[in-house]
Amino acid sequence: MSMGLTDYQSELHDVLGAAAEGNGGLLQVIGGPGVGKTTLLGSLKERAAASGAVCLTASGFADDTAIPFNIVEQLVRSSTATGALDVVARWRTAGERYAEAEHDLLRSLVREISDVLHRIAGGRQLILAVDDAEHADYPSLMCLLHIARHASGTRTLVVMTSGQTHHLCTRIHSFHHLYRIDIGTLPESGVQRLLERHGDADLADRIHSSCHAISGGNPRLVRALLRDHLKADRSGAGGDVTVGAEFQESYRWSLLCHQGLLQVAQALAVLGPYGSPWRVASLLEYGAERASRAIDLLNSAGLLGDGRFRHPAARSVALETLTAEDRARLSAKAAELLYAEGADPIAVAELLVTADKTPDQKGVAVLWQAAQKNLDEGCTEEAIASLRLADRADLGRREHMDILMALVGALWSSNPAAAEPELDRLLAAIRAESPADIPEQYQCFLLFMVLWFGRYADAEATFKWSSGNDDTDTASSMAALRVTRQWVTFLKPMLIHDFPGQDVPDGEVDALWAANLEHGLQLSVDELGMEIGHLQDPRQMADFSPDAMHLLSPSNHFWFAYAYACRIVWALAARGESEAADRLCGALFTAADKLNMKTPCAVAQSMRAYIRCRHGDFTTAIDLAGTALRSIPPRGWGVAIGLPLSVLVAAHTAMGRLEEAQRYLHYWVPKEMFDSVVGLEYLRARGQYCLATNRPYAALNDFMVSGMLIDQWPVDFGDLAPWRVDAAEAYLRVHEPAEAKRLALEELKLSPDRPLSTRGRALRTLAMAEDPDKRRLLLYQSAKCLREQGDRYELARTLAELSQDYLSTGETQQARITWHEAQRLMDECGMSAQHESRRELVVDGVESVGNPQLLKDVGESERTERTERTERTEQTEDTDPGTPAEGAEHPVLSEAEWRVATLAASGMTNRQIAKSLYITVSTVEQHLTRIYRKLSVGNRQELSRRLWLLIGATGASSG
Repeated sequence: MSMGLTDYQSELHDVLGAAAEGNGGLLQVIGGPGVGKTTLLGSLKERAAASGAVCLTASGFADDTAIPFNIVEQLVRSSTATGALDVVARWRTAGERYAEAEHDLLRSLVREISDVLHRIAGGRQLILAVDDAEHADYPSLMCLLHIARHASGTRTLVVMTSGQTHHLCTRIHSFHHLYRIDIGTLPESGVQRLLERHGDADLADRIHSSCHAISGGNPRLVRALLRDHLKADRSGAGGDVTVGAEFQESYRWSLLCHQGLLQVAQALAVLGPYGSPWRVASLLEYGAERASRAIDLLNSAGLLGDGRFRHPAARSVALETLTAEDRARLSAKAAELLYAEGADPIAVAELLVTADKTPDQKGVAVLWQAAQKNLDEGCTEEAIASLRLADRADLGRREHMDILMALVGALWSSNPAAAEPELDRLLAAIRAESPADIPEQYQCFLLFMVLWFGRYADAEATFKWSSGNDDTDTASSMAALRVTRQWVTFLKPMLIHDFPGQDVPDGEVDALWAANLEHGLQLSVDELGMEIGHLQDPRQMADFSPDAMHLLSPSNHFWFAYAYACRIVWALAARGESEAADRLCGALFTAADKLNMKTPCAVAQSMRAYIRCRHGDFTTAIDLAGTALRSIPPRGWGVAIGLPLSVLVAAHTAMGRLEEAQRYLHYWVPKEMFDSVVGLEYLRARGQYCLATNRPYAALNDFMVSGMLIDQWPVDFGDLAPWRVDAAEAYLRVHEPAEAKRLALEELKLSPDRPLSTRGRALRTLAMAEDPDKRRLLLYQSAKCLREQGDRYELARTLAELSQDYLSTGETQQARITWHEAQRLMDECGMSAQHESRRELVVDGVESVGNPQLLKDVGESERTERTERTERTEQTEDTDPGTPAEGAEHPVLSEAEWRVATLAASGMTNRQIAKSLYITVSTVEQHLTRIYRKLSVGNRQELSRRLWLLIGATGASSG
């Protein structure tokens, strides 16, 4: 019967008792490694010593099975009768001459050995215990069986532990006294009880299921798992057991103690999911029956489950027991075996990579197929390993280029910094022969790569290869040129001069592009919000060769779609169609993430961050750009590093986190970046930071350089870099409103169809540069544009200006309402409320507010009505001076006091205030005395700050 750890001790006690009473014989203990055989033998020796019996012990080892009488020698050596060792040499010499045909000689030796062992017992009970008896040498085994067969009626007991019974079953069936204990693995309930004895009930209840699944019920592994779990998680709160060093060491020990089982486990580990008895037999050059028995034993011991490793850590342990040479040898043999069976190329390639031998032509084909399949499944690192090994083979030029191209592309998608050295090799290989012979899609790929790293000398050479190719009539050639144009447009616009072929307008997607967008992004063009400009001529489509463009796998479809999708994102962003651009960025990220392409994912996140930043969602923009920047090493970004950096600088600057913005400006960027579109965004973000840190001339320089670059480039980038508006705001800060007005008007005249956000900014800048009497209408128009566009940040800036304008005319209620809306928008944008005055973050040209000419064009009747209202208010104030500041939660200013306070805070003198409001200077002084007392301020600077704090508080003023 199968015994558990809690039961077999009593069974052993019964067997020993029967033997002590003269019913000696043979005790078989059946069980795999680690299930308790060692514990049983230890208990056996303790009981023998307590009863006065003589217990001799030995252990079988797979490497010693050829040594005759090895087990018998161990039994003798374990006794105190050292004199008996003299005969061991004679037994061994005789055993070496022994042949199975010489039965008489063996029988003679067996009887002599039996007599020697009984003499050692000296009349006491004799127990001969042999562990792992399946590895006993044949002469010793015959000797032990002889003793056990003649033990009936004596107190002699032969104990053999074994994991296999086939050696003994045909020889012991006729034994008179045969005892047997099967030590099996523990059931799940047994694992729980064992955990309770060594841990606590709550922990055992939580982890016993996962512990049983991983250990297979092997008691040694269960205890090791418990120790690992307690070390890793003292609270024991998790439901899954922790697999750590204790488990690995116990598993390793269980294998190392049984060399035959170890070799089988190693072969299974090398074969991985393709492990089977007959494959193991082929790999180890065993008989299939022997391999099958070994696997059954490993299963019974819980070291395997149905011939498979129960946990990846177990397989790792088995692999670690192999030397590098043995693992390479077994991997090479396994690869040949699986290849002959037509197994999955990925499995064969993994073994070839592990073997690390230069592949032959068949191996290259398998490695290439596996790399393509791995790329399609998002296993980029595995694909890179296959391509690197294939690259070592003796290949033809085209085949070598194919592999190098794929290797550079895979490395770029994972870590561009690692791709550049391979790119050097690829360019050298192309230059060594006729570069004009390479296909168009290779030229496209090369041009993108060298431009990404800012290697413009290589880019010009590659561009000449593309331009010198006259075969551009086929659909595939035109498609390759159009892909190339997308990259060139943004990474080196100056190369667009004399570029062969024309690109379609931004708003059009023809059938070929639409097909590959849908293939590559796995979304319909309708879902992406694209428009089909025109369907391609069916005859032209018939000329298109999918194989020529490598559009036969998901990863290659993605590459084709990626270039054009990026171009569409920028075009949509330039036209202000942020929702569609954001949706397309999401589709790009999802498609790249499915293929585990880190670099395309990072670019998609950066573009999405850029779009969010343009519309005031600074928190999301920072998260996306920060994640993108950390995804790949800074050097791997090449010239594109300006994209996430520009977002991080601009968003942190807008939120008032100037130290954070400065930190990102300290990142090293390649000078070649400023020849790309991302360089424009970087210059713009740096200029905005300079404005925020009161360096308007530095900001103006960055904005004007952007304009100069755009003017030189033969591509219209629309609203990607509205440098005129940026420069106009900088001109306001250096007190040159005329230049600001000129640039703002130029922007409005040149781009009536530009996105509303740009028009809104231009209108606001024009308002601040115009005379005060024209300001409000322009601000109204600015706010209208920005509301329609949904640009919260810029709308907040406009509303803050409008609120200030309301204050300058004494319309405090409207100023308060407008400022509250601006504050709400600032909160939505994530702008910190901890700044001393958030108004400073969104208002430019403050010194122009409160100009004494503001009421210049007001009609005479309105002046009269205002004067009468002012006089009535003054009389009221004389009788009711208001609530002192210290006596209320918020000081209350009358309408007249608000008007005087606002004008005083704007910098007007008392005489200018009196003239503006048509009151006497003395009345102004009286108002200011009351205002200073109510607000607890001592000067006009403090008054200005206090007024803006009051505007942000509900009910801060009357009226």
